[in-house]
Amino acid sequence: MKISKIYSNKPNVFEPIEFNDGFNVIIGEIRLHDDKNKDSHNLGKSKLAELIDFGFLKQRSNSTFLFKHFSRFKEFVFFFEIKLNDENYITIRRSVAKNTQIYIKRHTERYQDFTTLSDPNWDYEKLTFDKAKLLLDSFLNLTSISPWTYRMAMSYSLRNQDDFNDIFQLKKFGRGKDLSWKPYIGHVLGFDAENLKSNYELKISIDKITDKLADLQKEIGLYQGDEEEMLQDALSLKRQDAQTLQEQLDAFNFDDLDTKAVEELSEDIDGEIEELNRVRYYINTNLKKLRRAQSKQPTSFNVSKTEKLFEEAGIMLGDQIKKSYEELLEFNRRITIERTDFVKQQTHDLEQQLIDVSTRLTELNAQKSQRVSFLTSTNAFEKYKEVSSRLLLINTEINAIRRKLDISEQIKNKRSESRSLSNQKNEIIEKIRINRDSVMQSETSIYKTIKESFTNFVKLVLDKDGRISTEQNGEGNLVYHAGFVDGKFNYTSESDGCSYKKILCMGYDLAVNIAYVNKDFIRFIYHDGGLETLDTRKKLEFLKYARSIPELYGTQYILTLIDSDLPDEVTFTDDEVVLTLHDDGDKGLLFKMPPW
Repeated sequence: MKISKIYSNKPNVFEPIEFNDGFNVIIGEIRLHDDKNKDSHNLGKSKLAELIDFGFLKQRSNSTFLFKHFSRFKEFVFFFEIKLNDENYITIRRSVAKNTQIYIKRHTERYQDFTTLSDPNWDYEKLTFDKAKLLLDSFLNLTSISPWTYRMAMSYSLRNQDDFNDIFQLKKFGRGKDLSWKPYIGHVLGFDAENLKSNYELKISIDKITDKLADLQKEIGLYQGDEEEMLQDALSLKRQDAQTLQEQLDAFNFDDLDTKAVEELSEDIDGEIEELNRVRYYINTNLKKLRRAQSKQPTSFNVSKTEKLFEEAGIMLGDQIKKSYEELLEFNRRITIERTDFVKQQTHDLEQQLIDVSTRLTELNAQKSQRVSFLTSTNAFEKYKEVSSRLLLINTEINAIRRKLDISEQIKNKRSESRSLSNQKNEIIEKIRINRDSVMQSETSIYKTIKESFTNFVKLVLDKDGRISTEQNGEGNLVYHAGFVDGKFNYTSESDGCSYKKILCMGYDLAVNIAYVNKDFIRFIYHDGGLETLDTRKKLEFLKYARSIPELYGTQYILTLIDSDLPDEVTFTDDEVVLTLHDDGDKGLLFKMPPW
């Protein structure tokens, strides 16, 4: 699949661009060297990449210039002629205003002009956006990247200025989105992507369960021992209490309740009151000590006065003694400050504890008063009301325990599910390891071909040693590496620089295209820039290499550059230069209109 022609319904503003099947150059010329207000990087080279993406049915985005400046482009209708791998052609018609209505026409001749073709003469008219993508995917028939669609291959064949920061990860994938691109890269390199994808999906599922378990555990609380067993025991005891109270209500006999009230009064309430009174006494005692400590002022000591006193006694203090003593005083001062802060904090904590204890004592005394009143009461109906109230409270507690048991069952099920997924993940990790070993040992694998092509590119163009490699990390995922290596085949930091990173991205894209020369794969590469910051010799070697690829492997290569980045000894043929842009007026821009 290659780009054949791009044109519009406004040829005076956007002139048709006809691409050849091999090496294509889009040049931006700097003609106004002395005009500092002109920017040679705003001629439209990068906008063309956005336009091509739009033609290949990229979803509408307000960041795309067509929609960011909608009022300027709403009347445009664009036509994208594509050469299929079977040597036939299709043309996609897509307007800016009605960008979700797509038209497609099949044809056998190149460089057609369908701007005046009526709607009924299109093979497919007013297709919905999703149907158009499905149909285009079937026409392009890139079986080598299945189950991914052509849009994924487009991402790596259409690199704009923001996509040269990493060889494998494009900007649009961002951080934390490994599932969206790493399995695809693994597939392109020849590994079993289904296992890679499953491993990421299982990790996501396990993490979700872990988060859910944490939420459930917060809701149920923490228990010492088995939470289910403890909750079942608590439920059994509460049910017994409820049954006893219900029997008393049914028999209208509250002797057992009187006994229970006495037991609670003597064992529970009085015991807790006694203990809290001891605690309150302890807190008050400690507060008194802390407040006395706060009231004491630290002893001050004046070195000068001491020194004068010793002089009068005929004793001289040396400088070292004075210095050491002053340091000791400074240390004492800091300790005093820290001690004061500690005392304040301790006082505050104890005062808060005292408030809590006093509040609880007030509650217990109220309960005690209520129990005493109950015991001395002879009114059966009052006791009936008390028993009913207690039964209602116990039933509420029973319902709360049942709710916690339900949560406990959910926790048990989630833990079981997590163990099952973890076991599956371990199996997948082992499959990834076995598959990687198999690919590594194969002499005919795609991976080996890509590695060799990349190494050759780095050696021929940059005169350095380069390599692509993979490793399996602790999570079992494949990690991809590419760059320069030293004599011991260790990666160096030299390839981290901006200029080398860009040229290595270009080398990787070319290496992949070479490896897939005999497969149903995308057949064009669009690189927006790439010669910047390279020295002349490397530019010459790169252009020589890039020009040879179409002839040797049938890849369509499209390169954009600024004429000032071009070595003097390089000239392009008229067939190679498909578009020339310049900074001398609107006529030199991609869209021949005032800049926006």
